[in-house]
Amino acid sequence: MNRCILLLILALAALVTVSNAQNRFDGYSLTVNADATGACPIRFLPQQNQANHIEVFLAGTGMTKPATGLSACNNSTVSGNRVAPSPQDQRWCFEGPEEMYEIRLSNGKSYLWPTASGREMGFYNVKDFRPVRRSESPNRRYEYSEPSDHTTAIENAMMVMASRQGGTLVFPEGDYIVGTTDGNTRDPSFDGITIPTGVTILGAAGNYSIPTTNMPGRISPTRIRLRNNRQAIFKIGGCTNAVTIRNVELMGNSALYGEGPRDRAGTRGIVAAGKWAIDPRTKQHTVNPSQYFRIENVVFQNFETGFVVRNLNQENCNAAEQMCNQWQFDNVRVDHGVFINNNTGISIDTFNTDWTIANSQFNYLEANAPGIGIHVKRGAAILIENTFGGGYDYERLIGGTFLQVESVGSITLVSVSSERSRRSIFTAAATTASSQMMTVIGSVFNDLIELNGRMNFASFGNRYFGSTMKTAPQVVVNSVGDKFCHDPLTFPGHCTDRVGGGNPVNRPGFNGGTIMFRSGRLPEGEGRDLIDREPNYFGYDVEIGKGLVQFDPNITFRDLAGFVSPENGSSRVKDGAMVYCKDCRKTAAGICSQGQASTDGAFAKRINGQWRCD
Repeated sequence: MNRCILLLILALAALVTVSNAQNRFDGYSLTVNADATGACPIRFLPQQNQANHIEVFLAGTGMTKPATGLSACNNSTVSGNRVAPSPQDQRWCFEGPEEMYEIRLSNGKSYLWPTASGREMGFYNVKDFRPVRRSESPNRRYEYSEPSDHTTAIENAMMVMASRQGGTLVFPEGDYIVGTTDGNTRDPSFDGITIPTGVTILGAAGNYSIPTTNMPGRISPTRIRLRNNRQAIFKIGGCTNAVTIRNVELMGNSALYGEGPRDRAGTRGIVAAGKWAIDPRTKQHTVNPSQYFRIENVVFQNFETGFVVRNLNQENCNAAEQMCNQWQFDNVRVDHGVFINNNTGISIDTFNTDWTIANSQFNYLEANAPGIGIHVKRGAAILIENTFGGGYDYERLIGGTFLQVESVGSITLVSVSSERSRRSIFTAAATTASSQMMTVIGSVFNDLIELNGRMNFASFGNRYFGSTMKTAPQVVVNSVGDKFCHDPLTFPGHCTDRVGGGNPVNRPGFNGGTIMFRSGRLPEGEGRDLIDREPNYFGYDVEIGKGLVQFDPNITFRDLAGFVSPENGSSRVKDGAMVYCKDCRKTAAGICSQGQASTDGAFAKRINGQWRCD
């Protein structure tokens, strides 16, 4: 055969192969909705009456052109444009020449469905789910339009990823409105976009939009926002694992440049809600746990609450139908988050939840009541590290409370700071129990810490302001290496009863509480800036096991007189003190007198203003 003819035949064969190339499409017939029942949000349509069959249409034709040329795969069955799933696993699969189709479920819902072949599997662009129009001339092509509201596009992507057990949804630079019918008017059917298991939401950047009074033109590269009150952007239900949100700004019902104030009541960035169900007849438990969440480089701005986790039906919980307070929402990490201008940044309200909140910032105002950065109504183990909170000044823009705790197993703060707030930390009296622990390490707090109830407070190497602590009598305090106020030689005039002014405080420390142990400090400063010495302090019984108490063997009778002389405005000694005096001897009346070292020696005790050696 002539070589040229052979090459021509091979080229034509290749062309025919390309023109007849088939793309594969597969998935499940399901719904994705985290609702108030607490059931798992992914629910499969039933097999009965062909309810899990689908119809396939050419995308961009308004469901007017049924797809042709389809073939079945993986044990599915194709009849015209109808596809029946495999009877083994209920997964439908078909092949066709288009890059995408529109499928319609038996419940009437329709979705754009991209091919499962010939692309980077698992990665989706939200813009590929926008409204599309199919054009046949001069060549077949798809033309997308930018919607005024992106709810449908995002929910379409969630449906596809749920059907594939997860994926990454990319949000390119843009401003994405949800929850409306036209970019502004409330959609009455919208109650949040459900995020299913295994989904990563990835934006271009997580910078925060500047409030309109400063630079109205500056917005975050990727921003998802509401335009109405009493709505949430994202929902997470039970039975949901491995969800990540990165590099986006979530914004509540915020006024844009030139708009008047808007109502943000009831707005949420993310709501996670579920329940540990109990069958009242069989007593069988259905835990419905959700675990492994990462919220990274995400901005929450202008919400009533930025991130909410709660036990469903908590207010009217029926213990026969669910475990009250106990829905499991576990292994949560909020990292490099910015919570700005929210009434509450994070609200945690279920005992079975463990969190790490790291490298984040909370800006809040008392005027936006309640003005709380982190509110732990109920929680298990909470770690807050390298995180800052506060308002903007101590006047009109003062913050509310950085951390408010009502009931928690243990909460640990490491390298945390708060300022320009009414309170740094507040614990409620009604629900705190003696088994609860709050541990603070290497942190700085300028403003009031008000501890109530019976919890344990362990403090190590922190710096507090002059009158920071207000501690209820039953709060048990252990303090090691803590310092109150700045060094008066470096920052004179700063140890006062309020930040930025007030009266000098010469003996700053723990105001109240049951102090089990407190390490001491040497005196600092002088005059008005004097900070008195504090001894090491044991506040309860001290028992030495298999050991001894060694007193300083070098104290002399002359030293006893020095102990009772005023030093830095106060005496080191009060009744009840005891020292070993190497050259003391007792008089006939039992009073300590000068003796001779190596011959005399006695324990001197301070009783009724005298040193007694009897």
